[in-house]
Amino acid sequence: MNPRDFSHLAERLVNGRSPAELRTAISRAYYAVYLVAVEHLEGMNFRINKDPAGHGEVQHHINNSGNMDLQHVSSQPGELQGKRIRADYQLDRRDVENPKTALSLVIQATQMITTLDRCCTGQQRSQIIEGINDWKRKISGSA
Repeated sequence: MNPRDFSHLAERLVNGRSPAELRTAISRAYYAVYLVAVEHLEGMNFRINKDPAGHGEVQHHINNSGNMDLQHVSSQPGELQGKRIRADYQLDRRDVENPKTALSLVIQATQMITTLDRCCTGQQRSQIIEGINDWKRKISGSA
């Protein structure tokens, strides 16, 4: 499955007005970004855990890529993930049922995916791999 399909689903759901549609749009938008990032990182031969720790790993990898656009993207999933947690688990939190909030988050996620696709498949790819490898060497103590 193409993880971008979750983004397309979020775009359709956010046009609904029910709390369930808006909450699901936020959740799918977050997972689209996360899974696209995993796809790119694994395509560059970086192993990402398939458990909850993988979310932090993705953020750390893209934040330490040496690429300014990806570093900007890495600062955004925390906010998006927080709203996703509210949408999925905190049913008493009504802020995620606001159509403008949901639309804003879906747009943000779409922009993040566009940046991930542009950076990770373009000429910057080899520099990103090198940047992440340098970071991994530093944290492992073999720099």
